[in-house]
Amino acid sequence: MTSGEEQKKVAKGSIFRRFENSTVLSIFIAFIVIIVVVQIGKTGGSVFPTFISPVNLLNIIQQVAVPGMVAVGMTIVMISGGIDLSVGMLASLVAIVTALGLSKWNLGVVPSVLLGIVVAIVLDTILGFIISRTKVEPFIITLGGMITFQGIALLLCSSREVIMHGELDFFKVNLIAGAKDPVSGLNLIIPPYVIIFMMVVVLGWLLLTFTKYGRRIYAVGSNPNAAYLAGVNVRNMKLSAYAINGLLVGIASVMMLARINVGIITLGQGLEIDSIAMAVIGGTALSGGKGNIWGTFFGVLLLGSIGNAMNMLRLPPEVQFVAKGVIIILAVSLGSVYANISTSVARLGKHNLLERDSGRKI
Repeated sequence: MTSGEEQKKVAKGSIFRRFENSTVLSIFIAFIVIIVVVQIGKTGGSVFPTFISPVNLLNIIQQVAVPGMVAVGMTIVMISGGIDLSVGMLASLVAIVTALGLSKWNLGVVPSVLLGIVVAIVLDTILGFIISRTKVEPFIITLGGMITFQGIALLLCSSREVIMHGELDFFKVNLIAGAKDPVSGLNLIIPPYVIIFMMVVVLGWLLLTFTKYGRRIYAVGSNPNAAYLAGVNVRNMKLSAYAINGLLVGIASVMMLARINVGIITLGQGLEIDSIAMAVIGGTALSGGKGNIWGTFFGVLLLGSIGNAMNMLRLPPEVQFVAKGVIIILAVSLGSVYANISTSVARLGKHNLLERDSGRKI
């Protein structure tokens, strides 16, 4: 075995290398345990904790499915070294365009949905083109995009709600109609948008993990200059990340519109903060080149579980904001600690290998 192979073996042997999602996963499990213990303490153990009942777990997934799709796109953008603050207002714009197509322009369901998705792809691609062809920070460009999209949306709807008549209700059909929760006896519900969310997660994971495109996205985010010298078209890779993000924002917006049945400017409000938080909690670096889809998936579930648990415990919204903020800080801080430990373990292993090689030479 060569020295390089031995070093790789040391790196793989470190628990911090092998489980890159250990931070968010450990926080997620700890949070579940705490909520379950609190619920058992309140009921004296006489009632099964409702937080981990099947009906509530499915409810959490329903709540996070739409922002989760946006978080997957945001993860790809952040890995490439960018960020997108416009996704919230872009989602509102897409929802208003789709709702207008259905209720005012009489385009039909399929053309209206496709129009909304195409609008999202085109607008986010334009932002990606500007970012990839200039040296202006993505933060500034997408902030300008957010304000612009808000203005366009308000002009289209004349600052009013666009009310629909259930044209997209098929996205809310229960795919397991008749299934009951064995604990509470309530109906179990899995709508199509939950399946779409899981498909987006799996496809995103496959794209980043097993394709040449995924490897290039990581290379561009880690070191764009080195990626360029290696023959990677850095500009087009960054552009493509925003195009993919636009596609996912478009799909998520249609799903969100189907849930509330009203096109309104506040529909996507705060979505950019939630999606960035979900990605960061999952280990995606703001500096680019680091992150993975499953980490984001656990981050999505964690933030969704926080809101759900706080509501079940009847805590005020102010407490929910504090809890979310503390957990974000904790997740990022622990992630940094794990990274430092991993680096130290790798250096120690390398040092031991060098000492062993020196002993052999002597």
